[in-house]
Amino acid sequence: MFEVREIQESDINGFHKALSSVVKERKYLLTVESTVIEDVHSYICSNIENNHAQYIAQMNGEIVGWADIIPHHRELLRHSGVLGIGVVAEHRGMGIGKELLRSVIDHSWKNGLTRLELEVFADNVNAVALYEKYGFELEGTKRNARLLDGEYKDVHFMAQCRM
Repeated sequence: MFEVREIQESDINGFHKALSSVVKERKYLLTVESTVIEDVHSYICSNIENNHAQYIAQMNGEIVGWADIIPHHRELLRHSGVLGIGVVAEHRGMGIGKELLRSVIDHSWKNGLTRLELEVFADNVNAVALYEKYGFELEGTKRNARLLDGEYKDVHFMAQCRM
């Protein structure tokens, strides 16, 4: 069984390992380059300090997934936050993504955000279905937005609002 909870500074190395695992797959995230541990440390500490929604899923002491919704930095966009989420390959299909998503959405609404948004590859049908189940709606599609290894992919923009 897994546990979902807010991230702590002591989770930095485990989070970095989980993130690197999903990045190496080169198919679900908008980045294909590993993040250096110092950047991860700064990112997590800033999120903790600012009470941003950042949660991890842990199983047998290992971080196997994460989700966060981070508000935009620009004043005119601070009412909205951007979702990032990932689950390590061998732990997918166990409901981890659902619990992570529910946790960060609840946290974000409680902290006053009124718009949540994300980008997802259009061919990631499992993720799109999960986002729709949790209230996200398609707002538009950028055609051929990602080019990797000679292959183009469309990117969907999805969001939900509470005014």
